[in-house]
Amino acid sequence: MATANSRAKCSTCNKANATFFCAGCSKGFCFQHLTEHRQILHKQLDEIINDHDQFQQTIIQQKQNPHNSSLIQQINQWETNSIHQIQQTAQQCRETVMKLTQKSINDVEKKFIELSQKLKEIREENEFNEIDLNSFQLKLTQITEEFLQPANISIRQDSLAFIKKISVISPFGMFIQLFHFDLRESEVFVQVFGITN
Repeated sequence: MATANSRAKCSTCNKANATFFCAGCSKGFCFQHLTEHRQILHKQLDEIINDHDQFQQTIIQQKQNPHNSSLIQQINQWETNSIHQIQQTAQQCRETVMKLTQKSINDVEKKFIELSQKLKEIREENEFNEIDLNSFQLKLTQITEEFLQPANISIRQDSLAFIKKISVISPFGMFIQLFHFDLRESEVFVQVFGITN
């Protein structure tokens, strides 16, 4: 026969009057503490339902505005950084070309002034022949060509890209898209490959 000492105890108050057993936590509770235990469980369920509802709202928002995903934001940031790098490099090249062009113009102008002075002198002296005229014509042509096509200034595009490649990788077996800025062709290439499971 069972005695009072062998009765199950309430896991909260440790009294031997436990009559209810919770199958979820495998603990016994007296009626008072069973009610409290159930209230705690209801509170936890409410928190789970609240988290569920918030997550459902996140899904709805993502479906309505897919451009706000963190992955899209990463792509946008890559694009912004890449454009910034290109603009910065272009600006540096512009400044270099402008400095070099100005130096080239100054050199051409100096040669032109010298030629102008010689032409003025020869006209005043009225001492010239076909050889002199051919020489002046040749110098004028050379100065003109140097001005129109500076020999020491050109644009070179490196074959190595300085923009980092970005890829979208998915384990779902859908598509991988590769974005690559090719400086040699100055075009953006998009390649799409289908993947099968």
